Amino acid sequence: MTTVKANNIFRFCINQLNIDEKEAIAYILLEDAYGITKTDILLNKELILDQKFLDTQLKRLNAQEPIQQIVGFTYFRDRKFKVSKDVLIPRPETEEIIDLVKTFDSKKPSIIDIGTGSGCIAITLALEIPEATVNALDVSKNALKIAKQNAEDLKAKVNFIEADFLNYDEGNFDIIVSNPPYIKDSERQEMSKNVLDFEPALALFVKDENPLIFYTAIAKYGKKHLNKDGFICVEINSYLGQETKEVFVSQGFKEVKLIQDFYNKDRFVTAKS
Repeated sequence: MTTVKANNIFRFCINQLNIDEKEAIAYILLEDAYGITKTDILLNKELILDQKFLDTQLKRLNAQEPIQQIVGFTYFRDRKFKVSKDVLIPRPETEEIIDLVKTFDSKKPSIIDIGTGSGCIAITLALEIPEATVNALDVSKNALKIAKQNAEDLKAKVNFIEADFLNYDEGNFDIIVSNPPYIKDSERQEMSKNVLDFEPALALFVKDENPLIFYTAIAKYGKKHLNKDGFICVEINSYLGQETKEVFVSQGFKEVKLIQDFYNKDRFVTAKS
């Protein structure tokens, strides 16, 4: 342990990092891993630092490991969620799915979140719609461990289900919500190293020959298990907006809508039973 001025720590991080947006990443690393704020850096406070540990984290960043995995958490709707290599890191655009689901006119909806990962969608819905009954399904035992820990930490009541959704045929719900795997294998070449090497392929990719496999399964599941006047809301591949919308139209859903995110990209499809 050594005593160092906060601004010197920040400058050291900048000099050691060989990545994009290194100033922003350095601020996140110092605040989330060490509690060193921008104010501390501006005031150049004197702090105690484990230099060896910092060097290890900087090496991980230079190897393109996501900052969220290095500090062990990220924020979703201003709540702190644990993440690991076993779950997809929640993206800011996914937060919009919460507001879309909340447009459903019911005070006590029964909800299932398909492919819950870190649990960010299910847990947030349980907290923001307190009267809801929320279920969260995932095929990954390790992902469910993280999701259950997040639910416990955030004091959210969620029923977790370990199952392969493509073979799942249980329950009846008012709302089906999902951010399923939707990136085609052929799109891997467009992905950055920090995603390809450190986030779970199981949660990201689908075969080129059947890229809408999960949406077709969700639509068919919804026809059997969605209550009358129920609601479906899914995040989608922005390249396949119209095709994904057509999946739900062809299954006979009403008011099928293709919705853009804050980047003006096709990002969600909603439908009613």
